[in-house]
Amino acid sequence: MGIGPNSLTRSPMERRDFLKTMASAVGVMAGGRALTGFTPSVHAKTAQSGMTLDKLLETGARTMWVAAHPDDESMAGAILAKAGPQLGNPLYFLVLTRGDGGECRLPEGCHPDVATVRAAELQKVAKLYHAELQLEYYWNAPLPAESFPPRHEIARRWADESGDPTVVIAKAIRDFKPDVLLTFSPIHGFTGHPEHQISSRFATAAVRLAADRTSNLAGNPHRVENVYYGLNRYWPAKLLGGCDPLEPTEIFNGRRICIDGKKCTEIMAEFTKPHRTQSGDMGAVRILSRYIINFYLHRTDPFTQIYDPFEKVGKGGMG
Repeated sequence: MGIGPNSLTRSPMERRDFLKTMASAVGVMAGGRALTGFTPSVHAKTAQSGMTLDKLLETGARTMWVAAHPDDESMAGAILAKAGPQLGNPLYFLVLTRGDGGECRLPEGCHPDVATVRAAELQKVAKLYHAELQLEYYWNAPLPAESFPPRHEIARRWADESGDPTVVIAKAIRDFKPDVLLTFSPIHGFTGHPEHQISSRFATAAVRLAADRTSNLAGNPHRVENVYYGLNRYWPAKLLGGCDPLEPTEIFNGRRICIDGKKCTEIMAEFTKPHRTQSGDMGAVRILSRYIINFYLHRTDPFTQIYDPFEKVGKGGMG
């Protein structure tokens, strides 16, 4: 996981420095106040069912989280903490890579390899969230971030080398039958990471395939009625040049009491700790979580708002 514009992600160290800088900026500039979005006012719009995501969870909604990397859930952890640990709703994590392109911050090293260690870390995190885990092994673009291929090239490599992720996710949708699917934005992907963006695009393509009664996909058709993008709309991201352009349609309050008298944001922070290989990034996330109240969401209709995973873009790297 990395947050920031191209100019601040030239190497793993610079990426960590960016996160630490943003966390420090929040503490100094906010003076201990809450970290809110830069949109002056956002009025929540209800889903077609007449309920916000918050209310859907309270009705027992089966929830699926689709992401690229083993630590991506840390950016949506307050929502996932309400879904699983607080309410006991069925919760499913589908993660497409094992993060082997990332760094290893363990003093003892990562043995036998980074992918194995990060997979084990995610298994611990999924257990904390009371989530069923499906962990795939798609190629993970290796750091440094400026060497990442363009988004569409990664998408094509995934499909050619390991099979179309659309089919993998659609099969999981038919098996799990979620009421809610949550992923990152298909345009910026919360941090600018191209794999966040294509994971979102494959996920919404999978929603369409899973509902298609004419497809040869195994299992009974299932239509996911509520699909959400988690957005980075916080003012430090805007100041530093990296935020999601989509407008929020709903706001989730992460500071309500979740479990054991702790706020959902506190649970989110606590659950980052098994990601020891990513201790630099996760430490910064824990600092930022102290200032976060709102989680910004964009409810989408993937049957009419279509983002092609293979859409060509002009550059690689983060952006």
